[in-house]
Amino acid sequence: MPRLRSIRNKIGALSLFLGCAAVCSAWPWSKDEIKLGFVAQVTGPDSYVGQAAKLALEDRVKEVNAKGGINGKKINLIIYDSRGESTDAVAAAKRLITQDGVVGIIGPEWSGAAIPLGPIAEAGKVPIITTTASNIKVTLNDNGSVKPYMFRTCFIDPYQGFALANYAYKDLGKRKAAFIYDVGAAYSAGILQYFEAEFTRLGGKVVAKEGYQANDTEFRAQISKVGQAAPDCLIVPTATYRDIALISKQSEALGLKFQFLGVDGWVADELLAMAGKELEGCYLTSGLSTEDAQFKDYNAQFFAKHHIKCQIYAYYALDAMYALEYAAKVSLDKTGKVDSATMKNAIENMKDVQLFTSKLTFEPNTHNPHNKPISILTIKNSKWVTVKTYKPE
Repeated sequence: MPRLRSIRNKIGALSLFLGCAAVCSAWPWSKDEIKLGFVAQVTGPDSYVGQAAKLALEDRVKEVNAKGGINGKKINLIIYDSRGESTDAVAAAKRLITQDGVVGIIGPEWSGAAIPLGPIAEAGKVPIITTTASNIKVTLNDNGSVKPYMFRTCFIDPYQGFALANYAYKDLGKRKAAFIYDVGAAYSAGILQYFEAEFTRLGGKVVAKEGYQANDTEFRAQISKVGQAAPDCLIVPTATYRDIALISKQSEALGLKFQFLGVDGWVADELLAMAGKELEGCYLTSGLSTEDAQFKDYNAQFFAKHHIKCQIYAYYALDAMYALEYAAKVSLDKTGKVDSATMKNAIENMKDVQLFTSKLTFEPNTHNPHNKPISILTIKNSKWVTVKTYKPE
């Protein structure tokens, strides 16, 4: 999901990060604690991604600790703000492992920052469970071998691209597709690649591909070129809701109407407020929706407590937290201590374990969730509506 960001003043940003980005729990470390880390975008342009997740995890830690912890050991959650910078996320993972001594890490949310963490996790023998980083290279090496300490709680880009292409061709009857995509994001480029492969296999054609850079706000040139190609659908595989909001609004300003297709990176309630009207009738892939009935009570309690809406990023983060809790208990039951290598093995062999959103089984050879469903959502009356659910064959 969320993408590799451009680096703004690397040295200054990193120094600031190392100096003040940590937010630790109130009690000092002791051997009776289970130290876990969380790396997220809590500030910066995409802070909505991390803010709700941070609050959800803090609530969960308080809940577990109030009940006595895990086998009598309380969780100590250490949080680092990546600010949406991949260098900060990498530095956070290193610090959590080498200085803070955590036994498990949740995050980061986007593929460009998660991919380089494999060697760091392996060297420290600490499992990292990314939440919405969906590029295949997050958990797999170039030769197809698994990165032993990297896991994820979301589906992968190939399946997302496959499902969207299938829906566009078979359900919507589309034959000419166009893309406006972030050229620097592994997430965006990956979905383009897999969509195009499946769409052309089915008999469709990609008639235009227009790129842009992270943090761009002007898209009229790309929109005009796409319009000249006369596609019957326009895919915008962005991890940031602002990009598609601006693209849809600028398209309307130019008098161009497109059948917009999108991805799970769109799923933020802020998009509905910013461009719900312009995106009425669009279709997008997502693993979850905040409108799912199973989250109704949780969302209401979350909003009452924190006065902000919960996000799907919080759901995925909670899945990762539940998985680490399960692994810590397995380790304690087997060895009498919290051992990160034992935790890794427990996660790798997890089968039908109830997490926050659903039961989950990890595939040992890929470290991806097994048979995780993917939903097709639409925007109707400025609300998310699920229209179809796919499940891997």
